[in-house]
Amino acid sequence: MQGDNVVTLAVREARHAVRVETGKIGRVEAPHATSVGKAILAWLPEDEMHRILAGGMKRYTDKTLTDFPALLESLRAVRRNGVAIDREEYLPGVICVGAAIRDQAGTVIGAISASTPTMRASDEHIALMHDEITAAARGLSAEFGEPQASMQQAVAN
Repeated sequence: MQGDNVVTLAVREARHAVRVETGKIGRVEAPHATSVGKAILAWLPEDEMHRILAGGMKRYTDKTLTDFPALLESLRAVRRNGVAIDREEYLPGVICVGAAIRDQAGTVIGAISASTPTMRASDEHIALMHDEITAAARGLSAEFGEPQASMQQAVAN
């Protein structure tokens, strides 16, 4: 997050012939509608969420959450599950799975996500995305010094 916006720092394109265009490097003004935005918002105090979303929750698709109480419930699920899922909330035909990255104090400092076209989004594929994104977020968090991620990473290896 930079101010009230999600800022994309890096993008890696898939090798599949059919892939999704999920954005470019730079600012995305949709923290409520993207998996990376929700992965970050979920760990903020509610008053901070209100401040960030004070300008409104723009509708990007017919599945975008634009009601704050519904978003709060969605963010509770993110905290329980450890991942945020965007099911065509930002781009039609695209499902994204994201997870928070933490620093040495355990503070959320960013997020990582993977996207897939809905045609490939079987339950098995989404479960694989969940596992891979969770592992990547743990690895990055360990690099930023998050103690719990370091322990989990060592056990996984």
